[in-house]
Amino acid sequence: MSEEPQLPPIPSITDDWDRKKSFFERKNSVLKCGACQADYTRAFKPGDFVFKELTDEECEKCQRRRLTIIEIYSEWINPKKEKK
Repeated sequence: MSEEPQLPPIPSITDDWDRKKSFFERKNSVLKCGACQADYTRAFKPGDFVFKELTDEECEKCQRRRLTIIEIYSEWINPKKEKK
């Protein structure tokens, strides 16, 4: 009879968990200008929520104060691959 095939070792699930601890989370808010319809992203600020109208910030293009938060998202950043 033939021998059983040799399979490679299965990695431990905890290997991925340990790697995740080295990453850091970056939160961003996407703003849309009501006047010129321009979209741009900035760092998330405490108190941000979707559909919040901002009167204390100006549009980068037209300098009007008609901004609305249309999206909030986060991304996990690997500090070893972070571009400076």
